[in-house]
Amino acid sequence: MANGTITLLLSERGPAYDEVAEAFLARLNDTRGVRVVHADDLDARGGQTLVRDTGLLVPVGSRATRLVAEHAGRTNAVLALMVPRSAFEAENWPTALPRRRLSAVFIDQPPARSLALIERLLPQARQVAVLYTPRVLANLTALQQEAGRRRLALRAHEIEQTGEVASGLRQVLPGSDVLLLLPDAQVVNANNVQHLLLTTYRYRVPVIGFSQGLVRAGAIAAVYSTPAQIGAQGGDIARQWRMAEGELPPPTHCNEFSIAFNTNVARSLGITLPDEAAVRQQLGAEP
Repeated sequence: MANGTITLLLSERGPAYDEVAEAFLARLNDTRGVRVVHADDLDARGGQTLVRDTGLLVPVGSRATRLVAEHAGRTNAVLALMVPRSAFEAENWPTALPRRRLSAVFIDQPPARSLALIERLLPQARQVAVLYTPRVLANLTALQQEAGRRRLALRAHEIEQTGEVASGLRQVLPGSDVLLLLPDAQVVNANNVQHLLLTTYRYRVPVIGFSQGLVRAGAIAAVYSTPAQIGAQGGDIARQWRMAEGELPPPTHCNEFSIAFNTNVARSLGITLPDEAAVRQQLGAEP
């Protein structure tokens, strides 16, 4: 392989990105020819130089992934980490970049894992509410297929922007057994999350989130992959890339995951949560 250098490009400065980088480097094991760069430190010329001098580009987060998509060439390999599947697939990747040199470890969970969590926590649930925007349509299609396989009814409602979340909730919550949140910043963000969770609580509809933070805020549970788990899987892939003449596996969800429960909110909704360790083991057995 002509260029075994690796560049980690971090979207932001913060603990989550530091965790990804630390786990990536630890799992990679051999850090010779590896550098860590922050997106804030790059101008347009810097992005071009980064691409020219790197064999494997590892953008972490959506912002860094957009930067790499703008500049990557056919001699690069790209491994995006901690990016939503919808954002990765929506990027305008260069046509000259071979598919075997383009991969990712997504931040969102596979539909089977998310729906399995609902089945374990709420075995009587049949109506699953979902709010979505067009940007996550591919995720929704996979979710609908998996819901059908499990004989769950997906009550999906499309919105165009954050301002439509309240009206969307009024459409889907009546008659629903649970609300499943997807990692879509137009639906769930720091500005509206409290109002969203308070609304669902008033309707007495439990929420399944996609992060530990959402559970702390009021979701009854979440299945998620930590930055460290995503970074470690990225390090494994990068190590294999160095030994496989620059080829990468197809984009994938993170193999490792964590779960979190909010027992207080569950109790107030009259829900008895099962043993956390048992649920984690059951979800781990999902295909």
